[in-house]
Amino acid sequence: MISGILSFDWALAFFWIMATTLGWFLGALIPGGLSFAVAGLLIGVFQSLVLQGRIGGTWRWMVSTFSGWTLAYLILFFWLPREFEVLDGGILGLAVGIAQWLILRRELRWAGWWIIFSVMGWVTGLTLLPGALLTGTMAGALTGLVLEILLRHPRPGTIGDLASGPRRV
Repeated sequence: MISGILSFDWALAFFWIMATTLGWFLGALIPGGLSFAVAGLLIGVFQSLVLQGRIGGTWRWMVSTFSGWTLAYLILFFWLPREFEVLDGGILGLAVGIAQWLILRRELRWAGWWIIFSVMGWVTGLTLLPGALLTGTMAGALTGLVLEILLRHPRPGTIGDLASGPRRV
């Protein structure tokens, strides 16, 4: 039990939380409707830096994250009436989670859990802990936890599999 806790990649989780928090915070500094889009772009950029060497083609992470944020923006601000604000985190987490899952499923086993934790993170961040810092921190903490666990289970032949070294039989 102790060795499992000690082998947890706390640095990865910390940098993931910081990437998500910083992207959300800097996006919140932009006035007007661009705030949401800039936050999505920055989160994608910062998270892709954390993923360098852990998954292949991290540029795809930036594109998929921004695409998910754009889809969520369109749904939230053009199709849903504003009295359903409680759904914001769910829509955001689902759109971004699915977009990012499209990258992770090629690299990691059990990547479907990513969608669930993305929804949980953004719902919690946007409804229970709203604010420029806490929203990104909560979303980053929940997704960072599952990311560290998922990265322990790479698909054969991927960067994560090669980084873990030779297999012992």
